[in-house]
Amino acid sequence: MVNPNFLKVPELASYNVRGSRPAVGVDKLCYLTDTITDNGIWEEIDPLDKLPIFIFQLAIVLFVTRLCLLLLKPLRQPHFAAELLAGILVGSTAIASEFARKQLPILDSIFAASRIMMMETVGNLGLIYHVFLLGLEMDLRALTSVGPKALGIGISGALFPFIFGASSYTFIAGYPENFRWGCLYWGVALSVTGLPVIAEILAKLKLLHSEIGRIAMSSALVNDFSSWVLLVLSLAVTSSNSSTYLSLFSPIVFIIFSIFVIRPALLWVIRKTTREGEEYSEATVCTILTMVLACGLITDICGVSSVLGAFVFGLIIPPDLLGHRFVLMLQGFASDLLLPLYYASLGMRTHLGKLNREDMLMMILVSFLSFIPKIVCTVAISYFYRMSLHEGFTLGVLMNTKGLIAVIAMSLGRDHTVIPLPLPLIKIMVMNEDGFAIMLFTIFIMTIATSPIVNFLYQRTKKFLPSQHRVLQNLKPDTELRILTGFHEVQTVAGITALLEISHASRRSPICVFALQLMQLKKHTTALLIVHGASGTSSESISRIDGQIDQLITAFKNLERQSPTLSVQLLTAISPYGTMHEDVCSLAEEKQVTLIILPFHKRQTIHNNMEEMNPAYKDVNNNTLATAPCAVGILVDRGFGTLLPTKKEDSTSRSCRIAMIFIGGPDDREALTYALRMARHPRVALTVLRFILNGSSATQNADTDLSLTMEGEAEKKADEFLVNEFRHRVQNDVSVVYMEEMSSNGAETVKTIRSLGQDFDLYVVGRGLGFFSPLKGGLDEWSDCPDLGSIGDLLFTSDFSSTASILVVQQHAELNPGSSTQGNSIL
Repeated sequence: MVNPNFLKVPELASYNVRGSRPAVGVDKLCYLTDTITDNGIWEEIDPLDKLPIFIFQLAIVLFVTRLCLLLLKPLRQPHFAAELLAGILVGSTAIASEFARKQLPILDSIFAASRIMMMETVGNLGLIYHVFLLGLEMDLRALTSVGPKALGIGISGALFPFIFGASSYTFIAGYPENFRWGCLYWGVALSVTGLPVIAEILAKLKLLHSEIGRIAMSSALVNDFSSWVLLVLSLAVTSSNSSTYLSLFSPIVFIIFSIFVIRPALLWVIRKTTREGEEYSEATVCTILTMVLACGLITDICGVSSVLGAFVFGLIIPPDLLGHRFVLMLQGFASDLLLPLYYASLGMRTHLGKLNREDMLMMILVSFLSFIPKIVCTVAISYFYRMSLHEGFTLGVLMNTKGLIAVIAMSLGRDHTVIPLPLPLIKIMVMNEDGFAIMLFTIFIMTIATSPIVNFLYQRTKKFLPSQHRVLQNLKPDTELRILTGFHEVQTVAGITALLEISHASRRSPICVFALQLMQLKKHTTALLIVHGASGTSSESISRIDGQIDQLITAFKNLERQSPTLSVQLLTAISPYGTMHEDVCSLAEEKQVTLIILPFHKRQTIHNNMEEMNPAYKDVNNNTLATAPCAVGILVDRGFGTLLPTKKEDSTSRSCRIAMIFIGGPDDREALTYALRMARHPRVALTVLRFILNGSSATQNADTDLSLTMEGEAEKKADEFLVNEFRHRVQNDVSVVYMEEMSSNGAETVKTIRSLGQDFDLYVVGRGLGFFSPLKGGLDEWSDCPDLGSIGDLLFTSDFSSTASILVVQQHAELNPGSSTQGNSIL
């Protein structure tokens, strides 16, 4: 039965415009019209009496929130943990506590009980829009691809913790009979796995696209929906006995109405008012924002929280319908500006300082025991699907990550009241303050503990270990070559695709390319690794961010068409520049990549000058060179991508001329191996120039040679072994020319290289940064680009006459020099 007092005008006292009661019989309700402006501290009045206190509250909350984010960032903690901690600190535990307000009277004025209503109201408004964004970012189609493993972990990870939470509230807390229904909200809080929070943690630990990350995300998605169902059931059960079924039935009706009425109507309005590719009009944006509040109002009237209506409205909107710009602006306003006020309002109700010793021990006990149910059920399901104990335990820890839904459940339980049927005039609280404070502290502890535990278990921040099969020299002739290419801008793709084309993919040794677009992590974007399908449909959201995915798909499709034995998988990594190399290296490790190719951080202008694209690109390249688990190539493109297609029309059989300069060392051996593979391409002509230290210089450096370690001697033997095998393989190949030049020092080496002139389109050299040779004497000290090495830097300098492109190759730095070359066949 509908409440008869619904929408009834409340009986309020009437006042005139000056605040005094009107004469008898005057039926008017007025408000004060006095101005709130004054001369502030320059008059003998208290400016806080009229100045909006809300501005002070907002400034303090945002300052503390940003400070917590800054302090927890090095610990790789999610935003949720920092914002929740800031809310607790701003609230009655620290800044707004009785002790602080006595010491600083201004805090007593700002956070007086009568002055926090505005903060709570605006904070709840931010909560509604933030929950709308959570639903907007959630793709229901992902549920159709969830496997039985993730489905079992997600459902069991919601049910068993729910039972444990309800039981722990009843048996451990031992609250009076009046608060018995609080067990349901404790159960919901423990059943929750925060999907956005777990995605942020996995992204920071570089586990998002790993196998454990994919299972965790799928399980968290199932768990998220299960938690919403449990929350609605809890709200319905704690309603009055006469309206339980109505409170349960009305959300179902609203969801059906939203799917079959609101969604089609919204799509029709957007299609009629907005053309494809255009920005939404102000009227459309206002309509969407108003509909969020309207849906929240409907579910609130139905006896369920308004956040459910906003969440459902976000779910029914198709993915990528609203532009990234719209979502970005709303996130900045609702999530960054208003949502911290919601956490602060929760902190006002959290009195951790008033808890006695028994309550503190209870809090620690509950926090510890709350980890058990999800870990146990996750390990059991993982064992059933033959996963290792290590993976099952890691999944269990990840599933214990809490999110905003857990806090919402506790807030609703704190505010909810039960009206017993025999006593309709009495309202019974569902949960008391101690139960609310203990579980809020438990949510915080469980969230901040996840990141360090998972980091300890997986230790993905360690250096990536090299393996023998990721060395070009050890790759067998009939083995697939896997190459990872990373690029920031579309302009650099042409040179990379040209290099991949002449890498000679064949039926005997095909090439699998992982084309990774590197994008900077924006302020409100979750770090992701996105795999683009052949149709490009899955890349729609990213195309709105960058607008270049279609061009990339077209370029690599053309490459596959020209080389049938070469396959390309296009991916996009979104992460900060500081950790972007971890995405490259972890993907190379996961895909068993043998070679990483990155563009140089400078590009050629129309005047044949080299300009820097972005200083951050150089840092990404240097970090990748230092941590890569395989060989790395840096491509300096001086028109190689545009030169090669034009030369295809040339009637000559060998239209691409490549020069390989060999001095010695593991990097040069890796470069020689890759150059030989390119020489097998029918349009490639290869010239190998090897420098040999002349006899007189060797005699002068005899003392130095005697001081060389056994490792250095092994390098020399490895060089001889590889060069002899190379000469044996190409002795009958007219497209390969091998030359040897004597040199005494770096100056003679430079002179010989200059004499090569402009007869080549591409130079292939080894980086050789840690390899000393008298042939390069003095060159390392004058190098301006250490990432290119001394020879690569020489070819790149403006005073060098050649304008050919340069490929600088580095073998993994951790490999022992000479240990992986002898006894293995060259490509």
